Amino acid sequence: MPAVLGEIRGTPTIKLLVPKRKARTNKQKNVVDYNLERKADDMKQFALDSMPSFVERISGLEDFEKFKAKATKYGLPMMLLFSENRLVLNEMKYLSTEFRRRVLVAHISQSKKENRNIFFQYGVRGQALVATVPHTDDDEEKQSLITFDGKWNLHRLRSFFTEHALKTEVKSKPKSDEAKKVDEEMPQQKQQVKTEL
Repeated sequence: MPAVLGEIRGTPTIKLLVPKRKARTNKQKNVVDYNLERKADDMKQFALDSMPSFVERISGLEDFEKFKAKATKYGLPMMLLFSENRLVLNEMKYLSTEFRRRVLVAHISQSKKENRNIFFQYGVRGQALVATVPHTDDDEEKQSLITFDGKWNLHRLRSFFTEHALKTEVKSKPKSDEAKKVDEEMPQQKQQVKTEL
């Protein structure tokens, strides 16, 4: 039995292995024990609640500006989910994971007073999903707004994401020449210290 699973007492034991959010690879996992009743509804709710989410929650204009700056920095389209409540839809959790590094997903709740200006800025009332390509000029951004007007089901939402997301993942930007030189000099300095001892 793998050490990551820890101790198992009794059967059936249910454990969920979830990738760590900040890890560079999916090899690092968090182990979550299932301690609820062994009923289908409880197990389904546990799985949905444990699903990874890369949806960024927006709390005011400052958060929204940081979100837009991040999208501009990496050249990613933005999916803006305007919602009347604070709950993130399970479909959005799934899509944010599936299209990670190809699109940025934000959840903007109307129940937060700080977000009402954002609703007004985009002309949204109630629940809406808006796709936009980041630009440095605000006028260009407003012209590139595309609103999802289909029925809210996973298949149609996935089609909308596929149509407006990047085709390939954005990788981190390559290091500058100065950063590479510093990285190359570091091992040489360590070797010199070792040989002197």
